[in-house]
Amino acid sequence: MKHCRNGVLLLIFLLVLLASGCSSEEKKSESPKELPSKKAVEETPYEFTRASAQQIEHIQGIGYPGNDTGLYLSSSDGLKLFKDGAWHETSTQHHNYMGFQAVKDGYIASGHPDEDSDLKDPLGIVKSTDKGKTIEGLMFYGESTFPFLSAGYNTGIIYIINQEENTELDAGVYRSENEGQIWDPVSLKGLDADTLGMIAAHPDYANIMAMSTRSGIFFSRDKGETVDLVSEPIMATALAFTEDSLYYAFVEQEKVLLNKVNLETMETSTVEIPFLSYDNPITYIAADYNNSGRLAFSTYLKDLYESADSGETWELLLKNGRIK
Repeated sequence: MKHCRNGVLLLIFLLVLLASGCSSEEKKSESPKELPSKKAVEETPYEFTRASAQQIEHIQGIGYPGNDTGLYLSSSDGLKLFKDGAWHETSTQHHNYMGFQAVKDGYIASGHPDEDSDLKDPLGIVKSTDKGKTIEGLMFYGESTFPFLSAGYNTGIIYIINQEENTELDAGVYRSENEGQIWDPVSLKGLDADTLGMIAAHPDYANIMAMSTRSGIFFSRDKGETVDLVSEPIMATALAFTEDSLYYAFVEQEKVLLNKVNLETMETSTVEIPFLSYDNPITYIAADYNNSGRLAFSTYLKDLYESADSGETWELLLKNGRIK
C-alpha cells in the first residue's frame, strides 16, 4: 500500500522545478493571433446531447463558464456537462483539454485536439465563447501545451507554467493581462518550496493569486511577485478562489482534507467533505461565480462532488468516472 500511495502522490505532483529559472525580461509576441483551422463541412452539428453510458478515463479540469449554467468537466475524450440533473456530452470537437479554466464569457484551455479534427497539435492556449463549438487560438498554437494554467474569471489575467522553452518564452512562470499578447515573468519571491503546482487567480482582483506546492499554499497580493505561506507545510493538491475565500485541498497523515482561508482575516477553517481514502486525493476545485456558495471538486479516482451551500452538504455527481 505504501508503494501505491507514493505513486499516486507522484502523479498528483508531476511538477517542475522552475522557481529559479524565470527570465527577468518581458516577452512579447511579434505575431498576430492565429485562428485554428477547421473542417469546411461538419457532418454532425455541434451540440450537447444526453451522455451515453461511459467510463471517463481522465478528468483534466472542472469549472462553471459564465455563458452556461452547468458544471463542465474536461476529459481526455472531450467536454462533459452536468446540467439540470443529468450528464451531457458534445456531439463533435472531442478535444483533450488540459488546464481548463472557466471565465465569464466561456473558457480558456490548453491541450490536444480531437483526432478527427484538422487542428494543429498541441493547441497552445485557446479560448471558446460558444460552449466549445469554435475555439480561438490565443498563443502558442501548434507549439506548446500548458497543463498548469490559470485564468481570472472576470479579470482576464492568465498564469502559466512554461515547462519547456519555446519560440516566445524561456522555461518559467508567466502572466499575461491581454490574452497572451504580452507575457511577464512571475518572480515568486518568498517561495520556499522545491516544486511548483497549480495556480489559482482571484475572480475579481487581478493582484491576488495563489499556488499549491508540496510545502503548502503560497499567496500573493502583487500578481505573484512576492508570495507568503498561508497554510501549514502540507502537501497541497488543488486550490480555487471564491470572492471572499481561498479553498485548498491537501493530504496529511493519510487523510484527504479541505480547508478555506478567509481573505479578509486570513484565518483558516476546515470544510467538511465526504470521506476520501488517502489514495484518492482532490485534484481540482471549482467555484460558480454566478451562484454564490456553489462549489465542486474532483478526485484522483474520478469522483465528482458538488455543493450548493459552500461545503455544508455535498452531492455525488460521478463515482469512479462512470456515467450510467
